[in-house]
Amino acid sequence: MKGKLFPVAAVAFTALLSIHSNAQQFQTMPVQSGFTADVIANGTGSSTLSTNNDVDGVSYAFLSRDFQLTASSTPLTYGLPINGTITSAVASPAGLTYQLASYTANNSLRLETAGASGTLTFTTPKATTSLYMLATSGSGSSTVDINVNFSDNTTQTFSAVSISDWYGGSSYAIQGIGRINKTNDNLESGSGTNPRLYQIPLAIDAANQAKNVQSVTVTKTGTGGIPNIFAFSAEVYNPCAAPTNATAASTMNGGTVSWTAPANAPASGYQYYISTSNTAPTATTTPTGSVAAGVTSVQFSNLNSGQTYYVWVRSNCNGSSQSFWTMTQFTTGQMSVTYTAGDISTMYSTSVTTSSTTTCPGALSITIPSGYKIAATDVSYNMSTVSNGWMAEQRSYLACTTNNTTEASVSSGSGSSTGTYSYNRTGLTLANDLTGTVNFELRAWRTYGGSGCDTAYNKVDNGTFKITVTLQPLVLATSEVKAKTAERIAYPNPFADTLHLEKSENIRKAVVTDLSGAIVQTVENPSSVLFLGGLKSGMYMLTLTMKDGSVKSMKTIKK
Repeated sequence: MKGKLFPVAAVAFTALLSIHSNAQQFQTMPVQSGFTADVIANGTGSSTLSTNNDVDGVSYAFLSRDFQLTASSTPLTYGLPINGTITSAVASPAGLTYQLASYTANNSLRLETAGASGTLTFTTPKATTSLYMLATSGSGSSTVDINVNFSDNTTQTFSAVSISDWYGGSSYAIQGIGRINKTNDNLESGSGTNPRLYQIPLAIDAANQAKNVQSVTVTKTGTGGIPNIFAFSAEVYNPCAAPTNATAASTMNGGTVSWTAPANAPASGYQYYISTSNTAPTATTTPTGSVAAGVTSVQFSNLNSGQTYYVWVRSNCNGSSQSFWTMTQFTTGQMSVTYTAGDISTMYSTSVTTSSTTTCPGALSITIPSGYKIAATDVSYNMSTVSNGWMAEQRSYLACTTNNTTEASVSSGSGSSTGTYSYNRTGLTLANDLTGTVNFELRAWRTYGGSGCDTAYNKVDNGTFKITVTLQPLVLATSEVKAKTAERIAYPNPFADTLHLEKSENIRKAVVTDLSGAIVQTVENPSSVLFLGGLKSGMYMLTLTMKDGSVKSMKTIKK
């Protein structure tokens, strides 16, 4: 029989791009003073040497990944990040980060008794539209009152704010960080899902958004667990409102980026910046171009097929002030299709392999334009628990029924709890080189609940199963390579495992990138033989930086 369930949501996503796009708008709020306890064990030696208190009142504390009882202890696979930087797992706002205080000093505002209060003063006061508090509660959930203190000596009060117990709560910024018993130094991993730190949003009233936030006062109200406040981040105020809902659609050699105007549309239109690098522009970066007031889209053409482009857009208010940048991206030569026929059932089975089949898959087809073939496949979808199902009981994989090829492994959810788990896999090769109409199946199972196919315990959510294929021209496999033979910089082409470099003594660096522009191998001062046996079959770009500063490149194919 299953134990008690906790309502949680697990979201797997790539936060890096979100961090880049929100780097100016969402900022950490370093604390100058106010922490009252060190509850994070770190370094080498007993936990009592690097902490002065616990989280929960019964001797349990957090720990850093660099904690070791002795110098010869096995390194931890869990714990808080050594650098103290946490990227929140909460989906919105995506990529929000927190910076914990030093593990060698007080790092928590710990409020054990009813009425206990403390003030965290920020190093650099900032005007904000929202504050985000990183906190947890030991030995049960707790309730606090929060006063946000502004530079003009006014305050905004948030009453009866709930902080979840550090085990099993939702809206967590980070989970699975483990803990240590200070009385005996026993370690607990938390089974990969506990303990947790939670993200608590505090929306600043419009009348206060232009004021600098100088400090935050937190008071424990009533009985319950022990609140521990660790850090704050903020959505920084900007009087020039940014565009929202930036989206992109690609063509074979271009793309269109669209966005939604803010409530107060900018009088001088919008500025945009496009790059093949995901490094975000700053407030002083020269824009690539602009569009007039009232225009909420921009088209790009004559771009490289198969390349990922990052596009940032910002409002231009009266020509004298600009909003924060907001980002989207697209890859030329990509096509997508989404399943919208309803929730996809899971099939009950306790043993699932990549040769397993179901009687209830979700099927999608995509028709490849004439003259192109598939170079890579991406898949994404959400699976949600129902009734007494758990996320850890989810199993799934993608199959291409056109060539009867499947993914190399079965994907599983995580967490002995209810919730929604997001899946996102890129660069799959199961449909490579296919043309015409290509058919896919998402095959999904559950390892608990009933029998056969149904949606009663676990299911794939309607509208979330999406296939994206990256295309390449058929001619690149033969005629383009032959046309370049006279000016070759490496051979053979196509190659099996090794490329031979022409005049390697003149080469300073060799870089191999895939169709998305991602670097897959870099070799400084290469010899005449470049070993690439670890790469998957497909097309790559070889770029050579010569010792005289010149750059040479060629497309090459690994068989």
